[in-house]
Amino acid sequence: MSDKKTIAFWCENADAGIQSSAEFHVNLWHFSNKKRSDFFEIGILAKDPAALSAIRIYVPFSVGYNEVEDLGERFANPELAQGIFNEALSSTRKENGRSVELTEGDEIYCQVHVFSPDGGNIDAGELAIHPKDGGSLLTITSIALASLSRQSQSDGTKGYFRLRITPKPYGTRPFVTEITPKDRAWSSGFEVIEYIDCRMNEARTLPNSVAAAADAASFGVAETSRVVFLAVVPVVSSVTSSHAGWHKSRLLETQIWKGYVPDGLDDGMVVYHWRKSFEGDTSKRLQGFSAFVKMQTRKTDLRIIALYVFVALLIGAVGSLIATSLLSLSFAFP
Repeated sequence: MSDKKTIAFWCENADAGIQSSAEFHVNLWHFSNKKRSDFFEIGILAKDPAALSAIRIYVPFSVGYNEVEDLGERFANPELAQGIFNEALSSTRKENGRSVELTEGDEIYCQVHVFSPDGGNIDAGELAIHPKDGGSLLTITSIALASLSRQSQSDGTKGYFRLRITPKPYGTRPFVTEITPKDRAWSSGFEVIEYIDCRMNEARTLPNSVAAAADAASFGVAETSRVVFLAVVPVVSSVTSSHAGWHKSRLLETQIWKGYVPDGLDDGMVVYHWRKSFEGDTSKRLQGFSAFVKMQTRKTDLRIIALYVFVALLIGAVGSLIATSLLSLSFAFP
């Protein structure tokens, strides 16, 4: 079954004799403005892309090609690359434009794939999207994996893929639920409870067909070494509880990130960072965890404030009218 909150991801081995591993990054960007959509990003850092035949990502809602964006080219900006990996990195765009090489000192850190475009979307030969059990299954194909492997100067260079998914219609918040107080219609200011519920590879809530797809991998799935979850939320939202203590938090650097986010950044955004390591743990094929974050935000209702102003003006006008009438009566009956 699925409660529409569960993401799944796994890498499929290309050969039974070669075992690889990968770590997954999930970033959720949540905005307070209801006129814009939340979006989330999934990054896959594969130890050896040549050892994989496919990378699968399941999302619990329908997704079209126009809702998926390749972020590979963004890594040509070293400030962004450093901000995402939190490492002192340099970046070089390959001449053929198919990848960006990130280096740390004299060592290659990883090779970032740049998907081939097709009419403004990602080429379906490199990223296949199919409906599955009320959601969508995205597949980074062997064509993309082989392309990235060819870009590497040496065998065993880590490969990185990063996709942004923005669900439509606008204003959609697939992993965030808002609870407003029942008396909000009578208050100009009120506290709103919001909670993020984003489950990753949780077998209990994953559709059976998706779990079966992972089991059906011809040569098994690669080991998941680590899962990293980041929530980017407005600074006015106070995190009151979470599934676990976050690894770290920081204020988002507006100058670096304002061009990275569609429609710009809200004033003041904070990043909360969780991570969980599974390296050496082969007890489960799909490793992950549930990210639960509860937030409290003080909001105002402009309609209520406008009503208060209208009522105040109305009372003032009525009072003035009564005073004028009484004054006229006093002159009429001296």
